Amino acid sequence: MRFANIMHYLVAIEEVPTREHAIREFETLIDTFGFKYYCIFHEPKPIENPAQLIVAANWPASWITRYVEKKYIVIDPTIRFLLRANRSFSWEQAVEAYKSNPQYRRMQKMMQDGKAHGLGSGYIFPVFGRNGLMGATTLGGPGEIELTTVEIMLLETVTRSTYIKLLEFMGGTFADKVSEGMEIVLTHREIQALSNMADGLTSPEIAAVLDVASTTVDWYGASLQEKLGARNRHHAVALALRKGLIP
Repeated sequence: MRFANIMHYLVAIEEVPTREHAIREFETLIDTFGFKYYCIFHEPKPIENPAQLIVAANWPASWITRYVEKKYIVIDPTIRFLLRANRSFSWEQAVEAYKSNPQYRRMQKMMQDGKAHGLGSGYIFPVFGRNGLMGATTLGGPGEIELTTVEIMLLETVTRSTYIKLLEFMGGTFADKVSEGMEIVLTHREIQALSNMADGLTSPEIAAVLDVASTTVDWYGASLQEKLGARNRHHAVALALRKGLIP
């Protein structure tokens, strides 16, 4: 069920006419995973007003007040871990990475404090470009939420697509950030699927060639469209040929 929801979302997010529509679609999707709260933000950096880094959020107002009052930004393990991570991770993983840190007990206290404000557990999904970390999305909910490896992979694509789409709605400056920061990296399987698409094969035919399910081929297609910024499969093939990604 979640797979179908995600496939629908990845198509819909490319067609939404406004930022409000994009956020509404995003909130509907993450709710199916049990996430009530989110914050989409640019790469953390020391600036005078950290609020300028936020792209979109519905974080609990009471927690924001508490977070600022306690100066948790100084020891926040999720932000610290994000700056050294090369993949998505849970909040719990971030805290445990600092067991030997002198601030470990305060980090634990921060997480316990977060639970009292409706943030029982969560995950962070980084967005990387050719120059490194561009931004990230943190998702949280009041209950214990455990994602499978596949679900994490799917949400990585979702959060990346959402971040890029919201940047597009923010105007020229941020559009430049997208074009400069992103690079196209295709997996071996995606290239195989793309080559077969270029030969005119259907999803069932490609599935037979690659010895995978048709739904997996559909997933490759959606991922290719997202990475290439294509409107459909035919457009993805045309762009890939133009960029020299397939012969």
